[in-house]
Amino acid sequence: MDELPGLEIPRHEARAVQVLLETPLPHLDQHFDYALPDGVEAPLGCRVKVRFGGRQQDAFVVGHAPSQHAGRLLPITKVVSPLSVLTPEILELCADVAHAMAGSTPDVVRLAVPARAARVELAANLEPGPMPVAPEADLPTWGDYEGGERFLEHVRRGELPRAVWSALPGVVGEIPRWQHDLRAAVGACLASGRRVLIVVPTISAVESVSAVLGDLGSVVQQHGELTPPDRYRVFLRALSGQCDIVVGTRSAVYAPVPDLGLIVIWDCDDENLFEQHAPYPTALHAVVRRRETAVLIGSLSRPVRAQLLVHDAWAKDISPARATFRAAAARVDAPDESALRGDRSRLPEAAFRMLRGALEHGPVLIHTPRSGYLHAIRCAECGESVRCPHCNGPITITPGGTACTWCGRLVHVRCAECGGTAVKAYRVGAERTWEEIGRQFPSVPVVLSNARAGITRVVGPQPRVVIATPGSEPVAEGGYAAAAILDAAVATARPDLDAGLTAVGRWFHVAGLVRSAGDGGRVMILGGPERRAADAVVRWDAAGYAARELEEREELHFPPAWRTAKLTGEATDLDAVGAKLEAELLGPVDGALIVRVPRREGRELLDQLRAITRERSAKKLAKVNVRVDAPL
Repeated sequence: MDELPGLEIPRHEARAVQVLLETPLPHLDQHFDYALPDGVEAPLGCRVKVRFGGRQQDAFVVGHAPSQHAGRLLPITKVVSPLSVLTPEILELCADVAHAMAGSTPDVVRLAVPARAARVELAANLEPGPMPVAPEADLPTWGDYEGGERFLEHVRRGELPRAVWSALPGVVGEIPRWQHDLRAAVGACLASGRRVLIVVPTISAVESVSAVLGDLGSVVQQHGELTPPDRYRVFLRALSGQCDIVVGTRSAVYAPVPDLGLIVIWDCDDENLFEQHAPYPTALHAVVRRRETAVLIGSLSRPVRAQLLVHDAWAKDISPARATFRAAAARVDAPDESALRGDRSRLPEAAFRMLRGALEHGPVLIHTPRSGYLHAIRCAECGESVRCPHCNGPITITPGGTACTWCGRLVHVRCAECGGTAVKAYRVGAERTWEEIGRQFPSVPVVLSNARAGITRVVGPQPRVVIATPGSEPVAEGGYAAAAILDAAVATARPDLDAGLTAVGRWFHVAGLVRSAGDGGRVMILGGPERRAADAVVRWDAAGYAARELEEREELHFPPAWRTAKLTGEATDLDAVGAKLEAELLGPVDGALIVRVPRREGRELLDQLRAITRERSAKKLAKVNVRVDAPL
């Protein structure tokens, strides 16, 4: 990145400023005083360089106040840019998120403020943009949602309501109905003269939502595929108010949008909205801590973390009446083995007949939980898993033959238990499914949509079979005539705590792309799903499923009903940290210690963890990684 010269500071004292160092060391998460010479300006939030520990260090100016330091202050050595990129509101947000995750503020600031691109900054028009105005386009009403019109009216009046929104299923033209209905909330906010920030899990959703809202006001997109200069360009447009609507993935939640009136987050429990860098905040952690804005948390299902906000009366529930749901939703079945007459094939005869009949009226969707070909194989004789003879890694079947997924070698299979050479698959990927379905429906086009083969965004209303993995499902114009969800047990049998919720969310998403039962739309959940999860989708009762899940987690002391932290490190270090905590401890096991307390004691736990982390950092002890409310 080309760097333009900043402002060199003469070495003499003048006014005092407070700076926040850009450092990963937790014990340096505090403000330090430096001198600012007369005639030199360093606005709040601008980037500077300072001398710290004998080295040049990047920092942000976060305060202008007389210093309490008794000795001589070192001067800042350079004003990198006079532009205020870390606004007071975003600094406060970063500090709040850092505390909620027992982390350090500079780590969150790194997520919020992109790297500087000097040439972009120099060429940018930083004049404040005009205030939003009421859209002239036709907007949908929220009469189908109980409490929906009241929420919109509060937003139009410039108020700050907060709601958890259960969106109606279905497709309007070539877009999911929830995106069509979202126009009402966005239009209400723009009519109040305020701007909108929308956070969605995937880039495809960013592009789709941006296109749907493009006629309501100026839209910018922020996501991970932007180049660093482009990301900084979008950041500057948002900072200067040169757009009405910002749509982005998880990092967009920190966008410094002036006069922000509404922030929308869609599918807040989606793993794509979980940050993978310390201190590992989710987008929802930031959303609920953004002040002076209305909040709308939407989904076709009901994330358990959103249900907790309703339970605590932090947000209102906006949902359709049951009769409205039934009129809009597809018919969903989850037949057990007896209903299928013992047919254990991946696509039983009953499901095959359903799809074949639906193909007379339009496209059908087959949802499979994973990409790839054959992910795992077993000996056909004794049922034991087959491992690589070179590295003991798992073996998969590819179009090129049997190969190890670890070392990549093509191998000749021989079972270590019985010596058998015949194998059978027990984890089938989308590519193998595409081959199987192609043979079963030879006269119909079969489309594969996933990250490996390429994601298809939209398909027409003509008959075809679409095979897709989670998050890759195309929208069918007018909705799918039917859908089959394969290998459902694979989705619910994962060992993590959120496996059932994740599966239910994905199944609701699939069912939401299918036509209503009145228009013949049907969905079948196959492959031995966990019964309670499947029944929630059959009944279209996402809120009830989430409420029961939350109640059980309270009894079992699991998040989000309890505050938990997962600590990882060496066993001796974990023992030392655990001994200082006033909490319920599980472990350490395999280098991990689970710490948990009731939510009312959560702040005390966070304070303890932050203090311990800072102490260990200052003493240069081995690092213990902390993940608050991490997936278990």
